Amino acid sequence: MNTVKNIFKNFWILSVFCIVLGIALIADPGFFTKTIGYIIAGLLVCYGAVMLIIYFTKSSEGFFENGPKLVGGLLLCAAGVFVFIQPDIISKVVAIVCGMYMLINGIVNLQGTLKMRKAGFPDWKTTGVPALITLGVGILLVLNPMMSVSFAMTLLGICLFVAGLINLINCSIIAHRLSKVSKNSDSTELAVRDGKNESTDIIDI
Repeated sequence: MNTVKNIFKNFWILSVFCIVLGIALIADPGFFTKTIGYIIAGLLVCYGAVMLIIYFTKSSEGFFENGPKLVGGLLLCAAGVFVFIQPDIISKVVAIVCGMYMLINGIVNLQGTLKMRKAGFPDWKTTGVPALITLGVGILLVLNPMMSVSFAMTLLGICLFVAGLINLINCSIIAHRLSKVSKNSDSTELAVRDGKNESTDIIDI
């Protein structure tokens, strides 16, 4: 029973975390992307600082041996500072790359659809509609990447909030039922013990 209680306790904590994170994403869709940007910026600066430390501690080997560490360290530190100032740049780059892929994919599929129509295939509309949708989404991602990222983060926040709320309700229902089962089992054990005690009393008489 203690194991079940521990599992439910962890599940309660996870559900509350999902609700809080969902509210944070709904209130500020850029919260998650900014956090990722700050983490990446910190990693870049740390890695660049390590390369610079290695360069200055082994400077006796000469610039040609350790020169790439100096240049690489300075570039990584500069990139980390830039990402820290503009944390949304990571999500923008990812959205633009995905948009370019969908744009190219949509153009290629649309060309194939036009060839099918020219060849007289009757099902060219089946491939044409998804190609147009892919093309439109690709254009939207390339022209306004942050709008798509904000929409995706808001949708993720809503999903997390709803999932956490449903989990809390389910936990409450299951916990209530388990408490009833434990009470019934306790009362049954007491009845059995009372019955045993009565039987031993009769034997003693």
